[in-house]
Amino acid sequence: MSTSDKQCRIIALFNQAGGVAKSTLTQNLGYHLAKREHRVLLIDLDPQASLTKFMGLVPSQLQKTVADAI
Repeated sequence: MSTSDKQCRIIALFNQAGGVAKSTLTQNLGYHLAKREHRVLLIDLDPQASLTKFMGLVPSQLQKTVADAI
C-alpha cells in the first residue's frame, strides 16, 4: 500500500479546563504513533506553548507561529 492510499485520521484533543494533561497526552500519543511509523503532525494552539517546548523548540525564536496565521 502506498502512502497516498492510506486513510488520514484526525485526532483532536481539547478541553477548556487547565491542568487536565492535554499537552502530556498529545505528546505521548504523537510519540508512540510516530514510533509505529505513522506520520504525525502536532499543532500546539496553547498560548503557554507546552507542546512546542517539549518538541525542543523555543517559541520566542520561531519566525512564525500558529498565532500569526490566526
